[in-house]
Amino acid sequence: MPFVDADRAPSGRIRHISGRRHSHARVEGEMMFRTRILLGRMGIYDQYQDWRLDVDNMTYEELLDLEDRIGYVSTGLREDEIIQSLRMVKYSAFNPKHFSTEMDRRCSICQEEFEANEETGKLSCGHSYHVHCIKQWLSRKNACPVCKTTVSKT
Repeated sequence: MPFVDADRAPSGRIRHISGRRHSHARVEGEMMFRTRILLGRMGIYDQYQDWRLDVDNMTYEELLDLEDRIGYVSTGLREDEIIQSLRMVKYSAFNPKHFSTEMDRRCSICQEEFEANEETGKLSCGHSYHVHCIKQWLSRKNACPVCKTTVSKT
């Protein structure tokens, strides 16, 4: 069967190859396979073929071994950076600025409501959290849990 170019072939032709109906993922896989065969015939060698890993078909043990080989990359902040990036604000149930919506009355990390006069940690993006919740979050991930804004290391 001739090589099928997805950009030029009519959509019905792509969905209906060799008398069978295929999903786009299946057709894409088949086209990649045919491209590899074509490149192989032309004497082009894929030097990175051995580097590609099929993690979807790896066992749990193989994934653990891969994790050991790759290592852990921390995207979190250090304690001093966390303290510098938070603005401590006392939560006041009587201040309308603190609860413009029902969601603003809760910590988005633990889903617990803020208590009156409880100290909260406010990020530069404007979102507030329990101090202990946001410190733990920022030690693992350098972004606001709600809007994903990167927390500045000032």
